Amino acid sequence: MAVAIAITGTSFILAADRMTVDRLEVHRIDSADAPKLDGDTSDRAWRRAVPFFVTTEAGGNFDGKGETRIEIRAVHDGTWAYFLFIWADPTRSLKHLPLVKEANGWRVLHDGFEQGDEHEFNEDKFSVLLTTMDVTIAGDRTFHASPHPIPGAPETMSGRGLHFTKAGYADVWQWKATSGSSGWMDDAHFGPPLEPTPMQASHIVPYKGGFAPDPGSANYADNFTIEAGANGDARLVAPRRLPKNLAATTQAMGEIDFDPNHGDEDGSRWFMTEAESVPYSVDGDARIPVGTVIPGVIIGGNFTGDRADVRCAARWASGHWALEVARRLDTHSEYDVPIKSGVFMRVAAFDHSQIRHTRHVRPIRLEVE
Repeated sequence: MAVAIAITGTSFILAADRMTVDRLEVHRIDSADAPKLDGDTSDRAWRRAVPFFVTTEAGGNFDGKGETRIEIRAVHDGTWAYFLFIWADPTRSLKHLPLVKEANGWRVLHDGFEQGDEHEFNEDKFSVLLTTMDVTIAGDRTFHASPHPIPGAPETMSGRGLHFTKAGYADVWQWKATSGSSGWMDDAHFGPPLEPTPMQASHIVPYKGGFAPDPGSANYADNFTIEAGANGDARLVAPRRLPKNLAATTQAMGEIDFDPNHGDEDGSRWFMTEAESVPYSVDGDARIPVGTVIPGVIIGGNFTGDRADVRCAARWASGHWALEVARRLDTHSEYDVPIKSGVFMRVAAFDHSQIRHTRHVRPIRLEVE
């Protein structure tokens, strides 16, 4: 009898929770009023949209608090959905695994990257999860917190678990402050566990479970390669490309401060384009003095395929990031979730951290006008 009462009570609580689930209104607008993706939040569409707020916690950094409050506004014009995300971040963090030349060669600045858990020299990031699963527990059954959640697959190098689903896909968008500065939010997904690559099976790079980009290509890459060392461990081989004009590259990065709790100055950027760089050569390297710092990100070309479905623009000011996002209501991709009433959303912010993002327990239900 006690068990029956407990089950009934739990069912009632879950049913009541679903009835009071947080809702984000996606208002209908004329296409002429669609917001311009430029990081400016003064568009008329945003001024008229009702804001939704959610406090996210349990992340890394954020002045040691690990939390930030996220404001969301959403509209659509019948074809495209537009979202505005604003969140507090004390630092504008653009330095993603920069390279420093030392007397014995190049070194990639990092702290935790070898375990897939970089938490100092990483660009700021923001992610959005869309799913049709009606789940009120954190993670929506897409995250499995265990050092070894998939039997027969490699253990996690960070010990923090893996993202994957039992079947089907959850839609994941990820914005990156440096890599995503050219106007795309990386379109990815959580799906069933993937076969590990030889590098993942050997623990040279982290195994990612069911997390993978959508089909297509991106326009960014790390400015270094990773190989297996003599002892089977990871060895960073740097760099892929060198600046054409070292003085211009140094000026573009602005003031160089390696304290991760100090933000990068306004107007600075920590990437090189392919046009601004040349492939690595011994002769080119010999002309670069010891102590030189170069960006850890190379940008060239465009996003393509399903991976290019999400466009964006972002701006940081006064301790806040503002990120404008646009995606078609329905991309007709098997890896994407259509934006319609009843779909659930989760959001997460990363403060110069690779995987230690903030999170919230209650899902956000979309109500599309």
